[in-house]
Amino acid sequence: MKIFKSPFILLTAFTVLMVSCLDETPSVTINRYEIRVEMPDGFKPDIAYANKTIILKSNRFSFTGQTNEEGVAVFTNIVPDIYSISTSWEIEGEDYIEMADTVVESRDVVLSGSIAAENIFAEGTKTLSLSKSVRQSLIVSKVYASGTKDNNNRNYVSDQYIEFFNNSDEVVIIDSTYYFGLVEAESVIAYPASKNPGFVYARQIFRFFDNATQFVVQPGGTVLVVNSAVDHLEFAPLSVNLRTADFEAKSPTFSNNSAVRELKLIFSAFPSLIYMNLVRGGENGIFLFKTEENVKQFPIFYIPGRETGNRYMQIPANLIFDGVEILRNKVNVGPDVTTKRLQSFIDAGFMNINALSGYTNESVERRVDKAKTNGTRYYLIDTNNSTNDMRTVTDPTPGKYDKALLN
Repeated sequence: MKIFKSPFILLTAFTVLMVSCLDETPSVTINRYEIRVEMPDGFKPDIAYANKTIILKSNRFSFTGQTNEEGVAVFTNIVPDIYSISTSWEIEGEDYIEMADTVVESRDVVLSGSIAAENIFAEGTKTLSLSKSVRQSLIVSKVYASGTKDNNNRNYVSDQYIEFFNNSDEVVIIDSTYYFGLVEAESVIAYPASKNPGFVYARQIFRFFDNATQFVVQPGGTVLVVNSAVDHLEFAPLSVNLRTADFEAKSPTFSNNSAVRELKLIFSAFPSLIYMNLVRGGENGIFLFKTEENVKQFPIFYIPGRETGNRYMQIPANLIFDGVEILRNKVNVGPDVTTKRLQSFIDAGFMNINALSGYTNESVERRVDKAKTNGTRYYLIDTNNSTNDMRTVTDPTPGKYDKALLN
């Protein structure tokens, strides 16, 4: 007898099978895994990392735990995988004075720690060492590198920009001692943070001023640096108007605005690129530093093992006071946390856009600190961990912080 099989029945059976596979819970889990958090030097012996959040995150799973009075977080029934481990603690200046084991200034500090890739496939214990950094006034608040599509649906990247934000209650005066840089971004990582604890290797370094000129940033104010300070909405419907930029990297590659200050290029690994070399999908590690040293005299190196090709400037990590790392989102696997170039005391986490190669008008932007923000101004979250502090949005508008994903 010939049996007729309805296409609907076959489709239904296939759908049920797929749902069953997707909902399947891994049969093997790890009963217990401990993270022991080690405080940095400079704190009294009785100060422990108690009642703080520890995050385990892989490309598939995420687990959150709390430390006990001894600074130990116990995770139970977690799925075996390769996890990044991260945590941070903001300490106000007055509390820091009481916790320190010596006389210190009343400065807000952030304790943070991270491990890029930890193999967790059996019960065990891992020690997470914390680093301390002083809370800074000027921070990286927006990085728009992905680009978009123009009026003819062609790729458009002229509208890339970086925005910095004064997160303090004091005026910040930017002068010739302020710089920012972009990290090395070789397809095969040349200078991983794990092997270079004391330095960051830059593909480009920019200086705001070359002389005694100053730029005043009010509390809650911003500094917008761009490649092309024009109204890009004329050419791309989902782009942005950058005519009010504060600094422009003057380059014949893009349209320039004579009314906007010139951003000074100090070093570029690629002599032909005199504009900000922001990579559409990442790697984009942006860092701020301040020094009175002659940065043009900092050492420059080829990729280890080579004597030709691109060269990178060596920046002492202790000069860097803020940074944000944006990794590339790779097909099927997501960001590779082992490719971090910024040390954990600069950025204990990382961010990425959702697209693999850009042109999706995605911007990485810092979240609003709702506890401190008031009717007068915004404050932004700064825990030295971009995974916690930032979000990926599709409204790359400078100076705009009243977005749903940022609040």
